[in-house]
Amino acid sequence: MSIRNKPWFNSLTVSIVMGLIMTFTVFNLSRWKNNSVIIHDIQVYYSYLPALFIYNDLSFQFKYKEGIAKEVSDNVWYLTTPEGKPVQKMTCGLSLLYAPFFFIGHAFALLLGEPANGYSTVYQMAIALSSLFYAWVSIFIMRKLLRTFFDDRSTALTLAFVYLGTNLFFYIISEGAMSHNYSVFVITLFLYLCVKWIENKKAFLLFLIGLTGGLAALIRPVNAIIFLFPLLYFILSLKKEELKKYASVSSLLLLIAGGLLAISPQLFYWKTATGSWIYYSYSDEGFFFLNPAIIKGVFSFRKGWLIYTPLVLFGLWGFYWLYKKQKSIAIPSILIIAIYSYVAFSWWCWWYGGSFGMRAMIDVLPFIALGFAAFSENMLNNHENPYSTKLYVAAVLLGIGLNQFQVYQYRKGILHYDSMTSQAYWKIFGQIHYPENYDTFVESPDYEAAKRGEDR
Repeated sequence: MSIRNKPWFNSLTVSIVMGLIMTFTVFNLSRWKNNSVIIHDIQVYYSYLPALFIYNDLSFQFKYKEGIAKEVSDNVWYLTTPEGKPVQKMTCGLSLLYAPFFFIGHAFALLLGEPANGYSTVYQMAIALSSLFYAWVSIFIMRKLLRTFFDDRSTALTLAFVYLGTNLFFYIISEGAMSHNYSVFVITLFLYLCVKWIENKKAFLLFLIGLTGGLAALIRPVNAIIFLFPLLYFILSLKKEELKKYASVSSLLLLIAGGLLAISPQLFYWKTATGSWIYYSYSDEGFFFLNPAIIKGVFSFRKGWLIYTPLVLFGLWGFYWLYKKQKSIAIPSILIIAIYSYVAFSWWCWWYGGSFGMRAMIDVLPFIALGFAAFSENMLNNHENPYSTKLYVAAVLLGIGLNQFQVYQYRKGILHYDSMTSQAYWKIFGQIHYPENYDTFVESPDYEAAKRGEDR
């Protein structure tokens, strides 16, 4: 019996099982117990909340005050402008999504007598659970989005691919407070709202599309590229008479109003902190648009997108079938993935520091999911050659297994966070222990050289 005939294999069951797997894993790891949730980049993403609502000091000078706990002062850091003014490097989009859980954590800290300083264990747990919450919600939104265009079995297999077969899983269960899981949630919602607007043309949905798109850009500015989707999708989906009716200045203003509302907290922060409405806060870090590291970004063993997430190949291949079935979705999705890849791999640190796989490309998974679902629907309904269906399902399950095993390797430090080579990859392939002389197979990248545009 093939997978398409198994009554238990449906998108709702798969969604619930995946959510339970992620929940069990998050609680099993319990990273909040040793206060290792709000660390590294997350310290900056999160910093706006305690600074504003506990210390009332967005200049972050409270870290130097007498009596401030070490766990607070050690977690607060910032950059300075050329004029010496303190400014945060990352935008505040994640703080907006953390906020409900921050307030819950703060309330529990006060009730339980825990240190109500923004960084104690109860806050760490609250932020970890925020990632789990948004993962659950995004699964069900993606399910509704996919079911609009694809059959239930294809949807189920696609959900398993996205949430178990890619590095998104790691960025939910282990480093969940990083930006990528939240981006997937917001961008999936953005796509779903676009589809709903085509169905009913309600004006308030345009405002919500602008709001969610703006929030995605506030999480990671490169996400602003997704605004190409509604512009192209609406043009390709609407008939000429509908275009004349709905392609109006008022419609565009609703989109812009939603987007501006979403990014307005950051604009006001920059104006207060630096005196400018727009401020580039990444100092000497920038892009090399004339020399993007696309080949390395996709195929290198250090972080190659397709090396560490090979199932994406089916998603990219699937755009052929999606174009045949739903051209209005395929064209903007392909264009966004192409532009996003170019921008992402133009970044000076094209491997994105210490990370599992090519984390920068997690954010386009909602678009890849559309291609993967189209490919899956074609393969699962191939009645002429049932063996190809079985081989395809086996390949997907194998890819999921590989991803899960490599997540384990990465968490144990066997798969190196930034220094993998082809020799190191094959030395540790299938291994749960360090090989002999492992340090001779890895190669540390030169970060300063990369800032100068080398190592591309």
